[in-house]
Amino acid sequence: MTNGRRVTAVRSELEGLVQGLHHITLVTSNQEVNRRFYTEVLGLRRVKLTVNQDDIFHRHLFYANEKGTTGSAITFFEWPDLAQGWVGLTSPHHLAYTVTSLDALPKWRAWLESHRVSVVGPLARDEYISLYLKDPDGVTVEITRPNEERISSDYVQELNRDLPAVKEITSDMRLTAFNHATPITRNPELTVRFFSRLLGLKNAFRRTNPDQDDSTVVAIGNDDQSDFLRYLASPTAPMGYVGVGNVHHIAMAVEDDNDQLRILRHLNASGINNSGIVDRFWFKSLYFRDPDGNLLEIATKGPGYTADEPLEKLGSRLVLAPWLEPRRGVIESALNELDNKNAHSWPPTYPQVSSPPESLAN
Repeated sequence: MTNGRRVTAVRSELEGLVQGLHHITLVTSNQEVNRRFYTEVLGLRRVKLTVNQDDIFHRHLFYANEKGTTGSAITFFEWPDLAQGWVGLTSPHHLAYTVTSLDALPKWRAWLESHRVSVVGPLARDEYISLYLKDPDGVTVEITRPNEERISSDYVQELNRDLPAVKEITSDMRLTAFNHATPITRNPELTVRFFSRLLGLKNAFRRTNPDQDDSTVVAIGNDDQSDFLRYLASPTAPMGYVGVGNVHHIAMAVEDDNDQLRILRHLNASGINNSGIVDRFWFKSLYFRDPDGNLLEIATKGPGYTADEPLEKLGSRLVLAPWLEPRRGVIESALNELDNKNAHSWPPTYPQVSSPPESLAN
């Protein structure tokens, strides 16, 4: 078999294994400010309160929709002593949630402004209408809706001028799932080959970035969602640093252990450095980096967040993986000590959203 046919056969074997995003993990400086923002301001539910299994004296916080569905969980490592990070290579730009109605976007702007959160938009973004905000640590979060009605930029400006009064997060405003994550690359051709040959994913399009003429948006995904990764590509993209307020890694979902093992075998055969399979109890993980150094993860959909807590109790107490339970006393003591040193205030002073929001030149 020729090399071209071999690559095609492997790609065909891998197609469909990666089902989209599983979770996205970031870094926060304070768990209490983080909790209040993501539950009280963004309306998510804390579905798991645990510790970083690779750094057990610091918390790992999970927020998701009400059921903790795969593809809805944003997670945070609490590292108060880490420096502020910045976006660039190895440090993805932002993440995006989908809402179910266009009318939700001006509602979100009104709601966020009432909480003194910095907001830009809604803006017409090719096939999406989006607004952007900053969380207390400086994370850029996009809230988006497909522009199925093909409404014009002029109409979007009307949405911004006539904001409704919003006293609570309504059902159409709920952040039910991720839309995409946005890492950064200097070499889009290499990035596309990497995902095609190693994970069976497809490049749906490459377009000029509406916020920066000398950069492009490179969409990578599967048949169900063609752009759950929307890389920003520029040959002059800066190096990033993963610190407070930055994306640590992006996790993609596979159905089960067998599909994960198939990807592991292919990574090994291709000479890609990886972590091997790591049991996280609520799912199993496989870590590796893309050609630009962005940390990626393949995570199984099960057993899920209800493996050790009933659905109605998710996130209500500190839970530990079984192998960490014998160390609960020393872990809780360390977390209490961390809290005593890590003062916080509410409400926070929110960082300003960059304008235009997806420019790498900001």
